[in-house]
Amino acid sequence: MRSSSGAVLNIPANAFLDVNGDLVNTHVELAFREFYHPLEFYLAGVPMTYNDNGEEKVFESAGMVELNASADGHELFVNPAQIISVDLISWSKSPEFNLYDLDQATGLWVDQGKDSISVSEKAAELEQLPPIPAMPKVATPYSFKIKDDTNNFPEIDIYERVLFDPVNPSKCGVSNATEMRINLLDSGIFEVISIIDAFGKYQESRCLCYLAFEQGEDYDSALEIYQAKYASLLSEREALADDINLQWDEYQDILDQHRKAQIKSLSGKEKIIRTLSMNKFGFVNCDYPLSYPQGGLLTPYFVDEEQNPITLNEVVLVEQNTNALFRYTSTIKYNPDNENVMWGLTPDNKLAYFKKEDFDLLSKSSKKQTVTMHISEKELLSYEDIMKVLF
Repeated sequence: MRSSSGAVLNIPANAFLDVNGDLVNTHVELAFREFYHPLEFYLAGVPMTYNDNGEEKVFESAGMVELNASADGHELFVNPAQIISVDLISWSKSPEFNLYDLDQATGLWVDQGKDSISVSEKAAELEQLPPIPAMPKVATPYSFKIKDDTNNFPEIDIYERVLFDPVNPSKCGVSNATEMRINLLDSGIFEVISIIDAFGKYQESRCLCYLAFEQGEDYDSALEIYQAKYASLLSEREALADDINLQWDEYQDILDQHRKAQIKSLSGKEKIIRTLSMNKFGFVNCDYPLSYPQGGLLTPYFVDEEQNPITLNEVVLVEQNTNALFRYTSTIKYNPDNENVMWGLTPDNKLAYFKKEDFDLLSKSSKKQTVTMHISEKELLSYEDIMKVLF
């Protein structure tokens, strides 16, 4: 099962249990969400802090999902003998991240160990497609025939009406010989071997070739036979190639979102998939605990652009190249060397925000200072609306 964003849900048989621990054999409804960006964490209200040996840290996420299941309106549970897994597109292949389940009762994250990581490149994936024989070629000046004048090698008689066209003429050294061998390689290309074994001399020359035919009836007939013979294989290979290209297109779309938001500098040359095991339904996160930013301390007195005081009970800060969300209710820690975006909600639920160019104007002092927030007067109805304002 594949989501619109490219995540793959791997659901084995007998994966669901009811409240009594019995297998569920009726229709199951799934609710599934993916989270790739700090703004998504914020809007979902997901807690992203973690107690690391007494120090409060913030999770940087390499991938997070929420999965729930129900049947006939009743909550279902994971069968520990048949674990569901999710293959999730990620920006990081670092092994330092761990899997965490969110305990809904306490709001705390529970360490579940490591996920598995796979890294691939598009060209390599396409190279793994089932090989197909090369299409027949129209004969060129380099094409040659093979004929057995000795009648000692009947196995090459089947090639009497075809030509061989070298893949690379400059590396083709076949010539008149005492024996000719022809091997069909997995790639569908033919290896022609000419052997001289006479007067105490033994020499082999090899040439990789396509099958070729003279332009006209011979070629048209050969092409028709080829298409009929390999129609099923060609169709299967095309479908597999389309699926690979679609997955890479979806991957690029997600990378583009990160680039526009300036969250991660990603090349897109590699596709990174992290496999998250669902030990329980709810939120599962692949995270690394980060300390709060260092270098700058801001004790804010918030005002709007008309210098009217505004109340922000909480603000959140996002750093470029860090897929994490830092929440503050008083003194704000930030790194002046990073590109930062900060926002909060006014009492009348308007978005107040502070961007990189605003941080550049701050005093380096940790004393209380006026922080002029921009207030969005537009009605923000969607995630995309908010993204356009903040990033």
